Amino acid sequence: MFSNPKGRAAALILALTIVAGACGDSSKSLEGTVVKDGLGCTVESVERAAAAPAVKPAEKVEKVTTKDLKKAGKGACKVEDWPYLTLDMVGAKASDGTVFVDTFGKDRPVTAQLGLGKLLVGLEEGLKGLAVGGRRQIDIPAAKAYGADGNPAQGIGPDENLTFVVDLVATGLEPQYCNEPQPLPAGRPDKPTTVVMPLKPWTEMKTTDITVGDGEEAKRDSLVEVEYLGVGCFSGVQFDSSWDREEPIKAALEDAPQVPEYSSVIPGWTDGIVGMKEGGVRQIDIPAELAYGSQGGGTDIAPNEPLVFVVKLVRVKFAPEESAIPSTTAAGDDATTTTAEGATTTTAAQTSTTEG
Repeated sequence: MFSNPKGRAAALILALTIVAGACGDSSKSLEGTVVKDGLGCTVESVERAAAAPAVKPAEKVEKVTTKDLKKAGKGACKVEDWPYLTLDMVGAKASDGTVFVDTFGKDRPVTAQLGLGKLLVGLEEGLKGLAVGGRRQIDIPAAKAYGADGNPAQGIGPDENLTFVVDLVATGLEPQYCNEPQPLPAGRPDKPTTVVMPLKPWTEMKTTDITVGDGEEAKRDSLVEVEYLGVGCFSGVQFDSSWDREEPIKAALEDAPQVPEYSSVIPGWTDGIVGMKEGGVRQIDIPAELAYGSQGGGTDIAPNEPLVFVVKLVRVKFAPEESAIPSTTAAGDDATTTTAEGATTTTAAQTSTTEG
């Protein structure tokens, strides 16, 4: 909600649904999308393969090793050319070949960035130099995978070597897909356990009522107390949650009077909360321009990243007719309020389109 939220997410491998891998290969020659970007590369995306290739793990893995199974075409952009990567991958345990992840033929590939610590160390090393349209096998020793701890959620035991086969489908300035949300950290007992992430980045506001409240209704000039959690489209990671702390937060919607205890909010929050009633729970899908825009929000919200919030309206503290506290901001000015822990939020009015 605030312009510099604290991140609480650990660096995990990927936000993926774990499914059994399909066998087979795709030898179809793929034609890429041509771009004119001055980078020296001309192809930044190709069609996705429909089926996963077979995975043949190496018998012995002492260091990260790579083998190119399909070379990219002439002029293909490489992973180093643009910040965001679109990847299809199948991963298997080297010990017995059991597949623990497979995105081939699924709706949602993996969105990734190098250098942020969000991928396994060995996987990031193995991707270097891969070009769009290329396919590569990457064998990773346990020390550069999940190590002695393993990853029980994916069925990976201690000291497991791993093998991935990866297609670089696209690379670009912004992601083509949102990542599947990673498991939400545990919070207080009433915290929601899931969010529904759209498949691709969005540009329109959307609200979905999970529970309809029956108390006071929030309006644009209301002061409210809410519980919330937020997950980024690009990362799939929860970046903040009041349910992980002691109490709800106090927020002033866009036209509310300026009250010291109540923090200003991003425009999408006002658009998303208006019309909720006390006790209600709503998912609010906020486009980047109504969130943190091209600047992003600290280290956890990327520039131009759409955000998903789940919000519970606990209390409408002041109905508009009860508010007699004058605003300290001149009409038409952009209001900037310094919130707790040094976070700063701008509440300049912006226009949005809301779907039902």
